Amino acid sequence: MQDWTDRAAAATFDLHGQTVSEAATNAEQFLRAQSRARPGAVVRIITGRGRSGGGAPIRTRVRVLLRTLSEQGSAVRDFVLEDTGGSFLVRLKD
Repeated sequence: MQDWTDRAAAATFDLHGQTVSEAATNAEQFLRAQSRARPGAVVRIITGRGRSGGGAPIRTRVRVLLRTLSEQGSAVRDFVLEDTGGSFLVRLKD
């Protein structure tokens, strides 16, 4: 059986250029809309890796959002930080 992380992303959302607050709000709206339109699909959220030595506040905030939505059983089934460190692959709730 194929691992869900091997599936191509059905949609991608890039958060570059947004503030941490904007990114969190927009990522949640994207995930909720995609879970209604594409239940069970895999999507990618690009957060960027952050500035060298400056951390990655958007990535951290999005990770918290993904964990919260997953624990609530709302929109997100699973998620993983991709090898590049600058994006999450997310399996939406069925």
